[in-house]
Order: sequence, then C-alpha cells, then structure tokens
Amino acid sequence: MKIGIIGAGIQAKAAHLPAFCSLQNVKVAGIADIDENAAESLAEKFGVPLIYTDYHDMLDDSSIDLISICTPHHLHKQMSVECALAGKHVLIEKPMATTVNDANAIIEAAKDGGVKLCVVQNYRLFPSLKEAKNKIENGRIGEIITIHGHSHVFISFGSRSAAWLIREDSAGVIEDAGCHLIDIVLYLNNFEKIKSIYATGGNFGGHNDLILQSQIMIEFENGSSAALDISGLAGTKEIAGYVQGTGGLLHLDVRNDNIQEIHQYSTPIDDLIFTYNKLNKIAKGAISGSYFHGAKSNYLELIKQFINSIENNTKPPITGEEARMTAMVIESALRSIKEKRQIFVKD
Repeated sequence: MKIGIIGAGIQAKAAHLPAFCSLQNVKVAGIADIDENAAESLAEKFGVPLIYTDYHDMLDDSSIDLISICTPHHLHKQMSVECALAGKHVLIEKPMATTVNDANAIIEAAKDGGVKLCVVQNYRLFPSLKEAKNKIENGRIGEIITIHGHSHVFISFGSRSAAWLIREDSAGVIEDAGCHLIDIVLYLNNFEKIKSIYATGGNFGGHNDLILQSQIMIEFENGSSAALDISGLAGTKEIAGYVQGTGGLLHLDVRNDNIQEIHQYSTPIDDLIFTYNKLNKIAKGAISGSYFHGAKSNYLELIKQFINSIENNTKPPITGEEARMTAMVIESALRSIKEKRQIFVKD
C-alpha cells in the first residue's frame, strides 16, 4: 500500500511517518507541504522519494492508495473531500472537523468516492480507556450517571500550526486538546444522543476572542451528563476524570494510563494499589521510552487497524460518524460561549 502525507509539521514528523515507515508492505510515496523546505527535510529524514508544494499534484498519482492529512483543523474539510473524491482512503488528524456541516461533507465525500475514512482520536486507544470501556459494558459500575473530566495542556504559540488559535471561527483549546477529552466522554458513554450543550470560556487577557479555557456541560437524551474542564492556562499537562455509575465509580488517569474501580469507600489500600500500578506503568514506559511519546505511542495500532479495515472492507477503528459528534460538541460549545445560552441539538 502506498501512502501520501499532506502536511510536514510535528504530527507527520513525530507520529504518522514513524508509524507508516515501521510497517511492512507499506511505502510512503510522497509528502506535500506549501513549505518546500519542510517537506524536503522530512522526506530526507524518512527516505520518502517525492515532495510536492501543491497536494493536488499528489492526488494525480494513481498509485497512492491512502492520504494522511496532518494539517491545521480548518483545512481538513477541503483536503479530505478532494482526497476522497480522488479515490484515496483518508486518515485525518483530530478533529476531523469543527462544524457538523464540514463533517457531513467529509463523510459524504468518502461515500461518494467509495473510500474508507478514519480519524486520529488516538487517546481512546490507551489500554486504561479500553479497560474502562470494558468495565462499563460489563456493568461493573452500573448505568452511567455523570462523567467529569479535565484536559490541561501547554499552548505553543510558536508552532507553524498555531494560526488556528486566532482565526475568526476558532474554538481555540476546545478544538485542539479538548477534542480528545470530548471523544473520550462520547466513547465511554457509547455515543449516546446529545440533548443540549452549555459552555462558558475565553481567556484572561490579549485577544478577546481567543478561547484558552472552557467549561462544557453536556446533557444526553438518556438522562446522563458530562462536565468537562478544558484549559491551556493551568500550567499543567494532564487528562483525567471520573465516571460515576449507579453502582460504582471509575477514576481515570489517562495520561499515565491508569484506572481505579471504586465501590463504597476508597480505602488507603485501594489508593496504594492505584498508586503502585501507576508508578509501575510509568517506570516500564520510561525504560522503554514509550512514556515520553504519550498518546503518539497509539498511532501504530490505529494505523494498522485502519489499513486492516481497508484490506478486509470492515469498519474503520474510528469512524467519521463518531468524529461528527465531536465536531457537533465543538461547534455547539463555541456557539454557547458566543451567544451565552444553552444550545439544543435539535435546533
């Protein structure tokens, strides 16, 4: 299978290319970027034969089977649609889109082009989240009542992709790091239909429209809810939370890939076991080096699953329909902040 990469930034360099280049029977045939020097440097590093300053030229190559889109969020729709209609399978960096209309356009283009579509919501591939999902499905904590989560990150204003922060329609940190937390919540709650969304947010100086922190309340149609705290101002880097059920509680430390199941009281022994497991995983990850890659360690598994879905004509690991729900939360949260009101999904 031949791969094309659009975007020669950090995601391509640190995640997509290392994963693709480690697979047998997979060849990265070209890299496209408007910055020729960036594309050239990356191509030399990974032994990629061709570079393009216009990705349309890469779409004309009939030998390329799959395009991996590693560009800023607001460029995803046009590129994804054109790739799909050119007959290329599409892997898109998160978020797939920031509006429902854009998400719909991408999904429809994939159907019209007869290609597979997959979105890099790679945090849900952490073993702890798979374990949490399994516990929920097996009734370990009963029915979900609420999910409380927070995602704190450092915002880099020096990167080439930082333009998304200050564009007119940007949801800021909500659409960037926040989309991982949104996807986790939707995934754990089995993508239940959403009734309404209410959000607050903004920043503490500088550009008035720049959203660097937000609190989002999601009300689901089945009566459950979620409260999300998303920030690029907290001075920490962490993604964690609690899932409260009718019969128990799950404590999730996603970044450190650790989970604690709590019933009745959390005793000091329970806390000791949780801490021991956390330290054990961190130590093993530090020795192997995987800990310092964080969620980027999940790219290889995701890409292998996606390629397998293409070869066997099965469901991709993370679908466009799932990513559309994330886009809907992003769009609704931004509207809620701007209009200072609750947004009902039916509207």
